[in-house]
Amino acid sequence: MPSANVAEAWSAFWAEQGPASRCLAHAPPELLGPLDDHWRGLATALAPMGTVLDLGCGAGAVGRLLIEAEPRLEVTGIDLAEVPHSNNPHLKLLSGIAMEALPFPDRTFGAAVSQFGYEYGRTEEAAKEVARVLVPGAHLSFLIHHPDSPLVAGMRLHRTAIQALCGGQVREAFVAGNADALNQCLEALKRQYPDPIIDQAAHGLLIKIRQAPAQRQAIWNAVEEALAPERIMLEALDDFRVGHHDIGYWLDPLSKDFEIQPPAVVRVRRGEPISWLIQGQRRS
Repeated sequence: MPSANVAEAWSAFWAEQGPASRCLAHAPPELLGPLDDHWRGLATALAPMGTVLDLGCGAGAVGRLLIEAEPRLEVTGIDLAEVPHSNNPHLKLLSGIAMEALPFPDRTFGAAVSQFGYEYGRTEEAAKEVARVLVPGAHLSFLIHHPDSPLVAGMRLHRTAIQALCGGQVREAFVAGNADALNQCLEALKRQYPDPIIDQAAHGLLIKIRQAPAQRQAIWNAVEEALAPERIMLEALDDFRVGHHDIGYWLDPLSKDFEIQPPAVVRVRRGEPISWLIQGQRRS
């Protein structure tokens, strides 16, 4: 999938969310807690290095956690998408920057972090750039999507629900003005996909179905346009998640310039995996 399409989709997402949001805002606390705890725990270890580069920063959730835990840190986040501006003097968020072409001098940063961002880059090129802008001995800590994570499963279900909603039967019934057929389609989807997007769409479409034919077509076009960015982001998740058999190959580019620890797994208390944890240090 072209990175430009993904960047545009994320730009639309952040424009709607606002400056203090996070891409996992609706995830349950039992999934967010271990991720947040990781960053808070890491902050003290990063403090002597001072400057941190956050790859795929979004609205700066990781940077804010690091700075809250250790105010001595200065975090610079970069993202290919258009992301919100930061009002925190210790947190700089830069839009439209690819991790494969970082606009920083050699040896600028004392650490690099990423939460569900680095895996969306071209890892061969990104690994070289990250190594270039880090000082020798710099710490690296990445959280990347685990294939068995409830987060991944939930997003995949959400994607399937959106695909079903945008399918031919719902569209045909709505555009034709057939309220009974539309209601039957939507009720079937509700039973099959327990996702709020179905309820939200059902409420709006059943109200609007009495509009004139041209208006119904325009409304449907607007629905598909509104859902397009989310569909692109969810498709990208499937494209870039790292499976059990791929993790070693995926780490090879980083291993050229970093001493990488064996991959660990961040888990919820009941044992389910949330993410891979990739950590290492820049070689001298």
